[in-house]
Formats: sequence, structure tokens, C-alpha cells
Amino acid sequence: MTFRTGTANDFLNVDPILAPGASKGYVVIHPLHDAPEAKCDAGHLGPLKLSRGCRVALAAVRLYIIAILLMGGYRVVELIRH
Repeated sequence: MTFRTGTANDFLNVDPILAPGASKGYVVIHPLHDAPEAKCDAGHLGPLKLSRGCRVALAAVRLYIIAILLMGGYRVVELIRH
């Protein structure tokens, strides 16, 4: 299969390249050569509304991380004492 890179403007009026034995060609545009996309402005979005299940999952992750940190801290203190 044959691939070609370039910007989107280079490929507007160009037929895809056909690889030998292939029924289709693919046009590849590298992200560094493509025009940058418009970014979303998050300033006007406001706070997210989380469902109850999402809040429970986030609380469980927080408790898990706190427990792991406490066990790690206990192990470090135990190693320092001996």
C-alpha cells in the first residue's frame, strides 16, 4: 500500500494513490502538516454535573489512593525505625 503525506490543501483535488493489487488508496495527512483545529473555550461551560454513581466511583478512588499512601507511609516509617 502506498501512503503520501502532506497538508489537507494538497489533497483537495487529487485522486487517491492506488497501491498495486489494492482496490482503494489512502491519503495520510500528518498532524504536524495539517492545519490546527479550533480548541473549545471551557470558560463559558460552567461546572460539570456528576451522577451519583460517578461521585461514588470518584470517592472510592480517592479512598483507595489515601489507603495506599497510608500503607506506603507506614512501611517507610517501619523501615526507618529498624
